[in-house]
Amino acid sequence: MAVKNEKKALVIINPKAGRTTSEAKAAALKRTFERYGFSPDVIMTEYKGHATQIAEKLGESYETLICVGGDGTLHEMINGVMKLEKRPTVGYLPAGTMNDFAKSVRLSKIPDIAASVMGKGKTQTIDCGEFNGEIFVYVASFGAFTKVSYATNQETKNVFGKGAYIFDGIQSVFDIRPYHARVTTDDAVYEDDFIFGSVSNSLSVGGIINLPRDEVNLSDGKLEVLLIRSVENPEDLPDTIHAVLDLNFDHENVIYTQSSAVNIEFTEKTPFTLDGEYAGDIDKVNIKDINPGYDLLIP
Repeated sequence: MAVKNEKKALVIINPKAGRTTSEAKAAALKRTFERYGFSPDVIMTEYKGHATQIAEKLGESYETLICVGGDGTLHEMINGVMKLEKRPTVGYLPAGTMNDFAKSVRLSKIPDIAASVMGKGKTQTIDCGEFNGEIFVYVASFGAFTKVSYATNQETKNVFGKGAYIFDGIQSVFDIRPYHARVTTDDAVYEDDFIFGSVSNSLSVGGIINLPRDEVNLSDGKLEVLLIRSVENPEDLPDTIHAVLDLNFDHENVIYTQSSAVNIEFTEKTPFTLDGEYAGDIDKVNIKDINPGYDLLIP
């Protein structure tokens, strides 16, 4: 067992992420963090945006802010952290359904393992993105399948886990439609009809699409841009989707690049998601990488 050195920490818990976290479970988590050298206070979020308010108001009073929830909760907390002049170290215990970002940095969902990692104090400075002025942790996306993450009922996700996403994802295949956009990156301009687009700092997007591990660096000042062109013949769609799933980014309907800034102009308002949460219908998007970002406790 690690020796306590009383690192002052604030643990922000979303009780609705994944399977409901009770007061008893919150108390158990507090004891777990105490075993690995933290002196933790615990606050459970009560409404959307609460984690941002907590982090912004209290963050500078703690050495470490620990998020217990899904990617959406982490998104909220980081939005608060990035507003601080004196930023605390960030810890993340993934407790959501997909936990895309956690997979990229190999964070455990098991509380004892996660607390042990955080207690060792190893950090990496992680980039984040800015989307029309709002911070995102790992992805901004539009088009096919992106609606699934925020439209799937929370109770259904709690009961069926990833199965809920898969079921809704199958249904959403029939809703795939093109969006005409002009996408400007550091090195090129792409204008076409796209059925999907993402700007990310992650190895996984939506729990479905993976990006090449040897090319993605979460701290390099660059964001990964993935665009899937629309197909004229519906029979060509499966081939295009398989190319993306197989990381065949040389396919004629797939664009993959990296950029420190991305501007997107649509001919109509287009629904976007940020870190799996609905971000509104938008026709002009300005995205940039924020480097340096925040210090994350990692294995």
